[in-house]
Amino acid sequence: MIIIPQTKGGVGKSTVAMQVIAPYLYKKHGKAVTYIEIDDENNDSQSFTSTKIVNKKMLSTNKITELDEMILMDDNHEIIVDVGGNKTSSLVLDEIAKIGTFGNVKWIVPMGDGELDGKNAIATVKKLRKIESNSVENLFFALNRAISSEKEYLEEQFINFFGHKYLGSNSTIKDFVTDARYFSLKNDKVITMSRYLGSTVWEMAHNNTDFAAKALEAKASGDREAALKYLFFRRLQTEAKDYVLGTLNPIFVDLERWIDIK
Repeated sequence: MIIIPQTKGGVGKSTVAMQVIAPYLYKKHGKAVTYIEIDDENNDSQSFTSTKIVNKKMLSTNKITELDEMILMDDNHEIIVDVGGNKTSSLVLDEIAKIGTFGNVKWIVPMGDGELDGKNAIATVKKLRKIESNSVENLFFALNRAISSEKEYLEEQFINFFGHKYLGSNSTIKDFVTDARYFSLKNDKVITMSRYLGSTVWEMAHNNTDFAAKALEAKASGDREAALKYLFFRRLQTEAKDYVLGTLNPIFVDLERWIDIK
C-alpha cells in the first residue's frame, strides 16, 4: 500500500497520486490498481473521469477502520490511499497508528515550495514516526510544481526542503530527515490539460489514436474545425509523451528502487 498524506491542503496530493503513483503501479502490475480517496470535503480524484488505470473508491473518515485489513493484505503495493489535508490526514494517521503497518506501507509526502508546506511536512513525518520505526526507509517526498528539474534551480525553489546557507529556516526537511528521498514533479500545462480531459498525462501519452491521420481526413472532407481540433490533440499527445519521457520515467526508476527496499 502507498499512502499519500500531508497535514496541509493544496500541496498536490491528488496530482502526485494520479499523475505519478497510479501510472507507475499500473505499469508495474499490468492492471488497474485500487485508488482510495479519504476526504470528506474535497474529492479531487473525481476530476479523472476517463482514467482506466485505477478503480476508485471513496472512504469517509468514519470508516477508516476498513483500511486495517487492506494494510495487512496488500503485500505488493496494489492500493493507493490519497488522504485529504488538514484534520483528515491527522485523523487517518492517528487511526493507522493503532494497528501499525506490518511493513506493508510506503509513504509519499507531497509539498510545495512555501515555508508552511515545509512545517506541515515535518508535522506529518513526526506522526509517521509514531507509526513505524523505519519511517525514513519507507518515506519519499514529492516536490510538487517544480519550475525546473535542474538540481541547482530545484534547491533554490525548495529551500524548505534543502535549506540555504544564507536564508535561515526552521522548516527544512534535510535538517529533520537524514538522507531524505525525494522526486520533483515538474509543473507543466499538460497536467492541467489532462485534468480537463478527465485523464492522466501517462494515459494521454499512451493513447494510440493517430490524430495526424484524422486531421488529414478532416482537411480532405473540408471540415476545417475538426482538422484544427485533431491538430490540438496531436500537440497534446506529443507534449504528454515528452513529459512522460523527461519527468515521469525517471521518477518511475527511483520508485522501483525504493519499492524493492524491505
